[in-house]
Amino acid sequence: MPRFLIHRVLGDVTEADVEAAAEVSRRVRVESFPEIEWEHSHVVRNADGLTSYCVYSAPTAQHIRDHAAAAGLPADEVQEIELELAP
Repeated sequence: MPRFLIHRVLGDVTEADVEAAAEVSRRVRVESFPEIEWEHSHVVRNADGLTSYCVYSAPTAQHIRDHAAAAGLPADEVQEIELELAP
């Protein structure tokens, strides 16, 4: 199944806000998008607040966008992962 990197600009939110959003994302995925899998996310802080980079497996990028919309999450960029390198 294709894998995608999702860039989410979260802004000036708290860690509790991020955790609450992750719980909504999990619930919506289980209830409405069982064909996608959330693998992991990295959250970084920059001058504009928090940004996350999430890795999902899904049939298409549109599945990712639809899930984000249903969960009330941004999906500023959705890119298919072409190659993964590891040491």
